[in-house]
Amino acid sequence: MPLSILTILGKVLLSLVFIVVITVILSIAAAVIAILKQPELERSLAAVAGDSFFIKAALWAQIIGFVGGVFLSYGIFERRKGWTLGLQIRHFGRRFGEGFAAGALLITVSCIGIWLLGGIRMLSIPWTESMLLELVSGFLLFIGVAVNEELFARGYLQGLVKERFGRSPAIAVSTLVFALLHSFNPGMWSTPMPLLNLILAGLLFGVSRELSKGLWMPIGMHLSWNFMQGCVFGFQVSGTPMPSILKAEAQGNVLLSGGSFGAEGSLVTTIILVVGILLVMNYYGQIARKTPANRAYLKHK
Repeated sequence: MPLSILTILGKVLLSLVFIVVITVILSIAAAVIAILKQPELERSLAAVAGDSFFIKAALWAQIIGFVGGVFLSYGIFERRKGWTLGLQIRHFGRRFGEGFAAGALLITVSCIGIWLLGGIRMLSIPWTESMLLELVSGFLLFIGVAVNEELFARGYLQGLVKERFGRSPAIAVSTLVFALLHSFNPGMWSTPMPLLNLILAGLLFGVSRELSKGLWMPIGMHLSWNFMQGCVFGFQVSGTPMPSILKAEAQGNVLLSGGSFGAEGSLVTTIILVVGILLVMNYYGQIARKTPANRAYLKHK
């Protein structure tokens, strides 16, 4: 067993090396393009780092790095072992739609709950010509974020651990790693709530990945959760501000408002995430009871 743990750890670390290498190469390319567009940036690395084009390009470089690193590691070490990353096309539309609807509903209830309890003031943002483009850009960004985080945590890591140790340890490991991936987000350690809620969110996505038999449900859920939270209700998304239709202004107790971390730092969201996990388990439990094939799958996994 210790050898198996070290093997898994080694594969994860190697995948991180692949991710860093791809990200660095693409970021250098983005810096070169930024300098070619604005030659004056060449005078200072700080100027390049602060360039709006480079900031967006570097973020996408990180997203592509994660996706590329995962596919590279899986292709080299796991492809012939029989387990998949969870990107099967079968039931794609249904599972993605279920996840998107569930994520949108859960975060909407959470945000409205925080507002009703006085944790935030909801302000309207004047519509501008550029806002639609900003919202589309935010939606595309959150697609990238949902795909790369779910592919790494629930697709590769959860699959890797499950193949050797089973479903429950796999969900536990992917949940913890997912939470720790946000360690450097602004406000992450301001209160215990961001860590707790990220663990619960990771558990929700991990359970969804297993019970739906793929990544499409957690990807859809992750996408709508982030987009609705940041670009519609105007909360910080895990501490990161986004262009939005409304603006959530925190007030009162930080445990209620979520403070600088956004809705994911609120006790209200803790309750909603627990309810969401129970609802997903109940939903797929009903399917398993009605469908012999699913009942057999859940029994043996």
